[in-house]
Amino acid sequence: MKNYFILLVTVLIGGLTFSACNDDDDYVYIPTAYVNYVNAYAGTDRLDFVLDNNLVNNRYIEYGQYIPYRLGRTIPGTRKFRAIATGTNNVLVDSTINVIDSATYTSIVYGYQDTVSSILVEDKDAANVDASKPYIRFFNLSENTPAVKVNLIQNGTPTLVFNDRVVDNQTSAAANAGFIATSQGSYTIQVTDMNGTQLALRNEAVTLNAGRYYTILTRGINGNSQKPMIVGVFEH
Repeated sequence: MKNYFILLVTVLIGGLTFSACNDDDDYVYIPTAYVNYVNAYAGTDRLDFVLDNNLVNNRYIEYGQYIPYRLGRTIPGTRKFRAIATGTNNVLVDSTINVIDSATYTSIVYGYQDTVSSILVEDKDAANVDASKPYIRFFNLSENTPAVKVNLIQNGTPTLVFNDRVVDNQTSAAANAGFIATSQGSYTIQVTDMNGTQLALRNEAVTLNAGRYYTILTRGINGNSQKPMIVGVFEH
């Protein structure tokens, strides 16, 4: 009986080992690209982001909100991309995007009424990363806006982080897609014109943590009380 029990255990262990090996052999890698989808379009309250006739994340995106990478996974390649005012047939953006396996991107729709634009930029880690610092970038996406400066304000002291930034298009956004290092801490974010006149201020403090990546952007319409110029920020 003892010998029989040992034989039975040996057979079971062998079977489990064989099954585990089979599970590994059955693994199939699925190519995937990752996209943040951002609604910065001031012309409506909600947008549907549609990729190849499929609604991204199965829901609309409210103005000022975004869908993070983990919910914006997509099959690599050239894809048909549209932004549609939720609940209507009003297609605001009708284009194609090209994404590659394992890469990360940010897609932003912005503007107001008939002046609708979109950008797609690849999100790459900064070169020679210092793990003790946060990394930031900035896109100027608000309407009726001159060239601007961006200050991080801490304890009443402003630090200039971006200078002479006109409203972005696809070309300038791609050129400005890189992240730069800054100091860790909690800040309010101020946007001024080139003369230093304040255009927008994010009063709610933003904490920039070491080793993390953030996009700062403007949205809305400069000088408009209904859809004012707003400073947004999101973490990657």
